[in-house]
Amino acid sequence: MKSTLTVLSFIFIIFGIFLTLENYQLFIKVSGLWPLLLVVIGIGLIFLFFNRKGKDTGLIWLGSFFASFGIFFLYLNYTSWSDLSYLWPFFLCIVGISFAMSGIFAKRKVLVYFAIIFIVMFLAFYLVFTISILLWPLSFVVFGLSLLIINYFNNKDEKSSVYRAKRR
Repeated sequence: MKSTLTVLSFIFIIFGIFLTLENYQLFIKVSGLWPLLLVVIGIGLIFLFFNRKGKDTGLIWLGSFFASFGIFFLYLNYTSWSDLSYLWPFFLCIVGISFAMSGIFAKRKVLVYFAIIFIVMFLAFYLVFTISILLWPLSFVVFGLSLLIINYFNNKDEKSSVYRAKRR
């Protein structure tokens, strides 16, 4: 924990120095890299999760959340923030990715189900708002597919628990 805090301290100090030097025009466009701070914090939280031997699921969720948002914001910094008017469904995708990471590493199926729901909502909204408004009925198809996936995993889980019970 102490070494993690030390590394995080140095990251903030270095970032602060670069931003101050940019204010005096010694560096250019350093402030556009502010999302990297979110990425570093996210990666740090993920390392902390593994450092604690996976006991705190919230760390992996927050870590993947911050890192994903940082990458998304970095993309927007170097393209255009006005793209957010049609890229907003990616917020749902980022939440889904965070739940997926938590579900996979914490081995909790309910978190994977939440991941599937959020990613399916992302796909549905992305199809409708980005590609064509005429594709809105496909949101029903995507939702139905997500229900099939959840049902598949539920049945698979029930079969494996029945198999384990018979082995005893």
